[in-house]
Amino acid sequence: MLIKSLAAVAIATAVLLGPPRIAVTTDDLPKGAVAMVEAQYHTDHGDARVYGTAYSHEAGKRIEREVTLRKLDANHYQVNNTWGAMPVALVLGVAQDHGDFGAAEALVRVDRTGRVLGIDIAKTNPIIGSSMPRRVNDREIEGALQALGYRIAE
Repeated sequence: MLIKSLAAVAIATAVLLGPPRIAVTTDDLPKGAVAMVEAQYHTDHGDARVYGTAYSHEAGKRIEREVTLRKLDANHYQVNNTWGAMPVALVLGVAQDHGDFGAAEALVRVDRTGRVLGIDIAKTNPIIGSSMPRRVNDREIEGALQALGYRIAE
């Protein structure tokens, strides 16, 4: 009973304060940038985490590399190519301490030249009500890698 009550309080808090939001843009970029991230969250700046991970395949295995984001101000971050001359699926996100209800992520497909081919903001698809931000799942990452030309080992 206590666990159900705590879960209800966590959900109510996330709904009341609202989930974080993320926007990724490729217009008017500073020199060296692949994209810009705008992260909106409802917590103290020190309690929110803005992050990036680059996914690729090497020898048929999925590889993850942390992407360092350059903080420009409280809500804006610059994404630079730290992965080299290979196509990658980037997962860019913002998380605040609300469990599954406290994350917003975007899946960004980048070609070997560093050009962004597509940006998908991960959202729920409810039957009733508004969509909410969510985390990118493994199936979406693998689909993006296949679209970039990687062949997944069976």
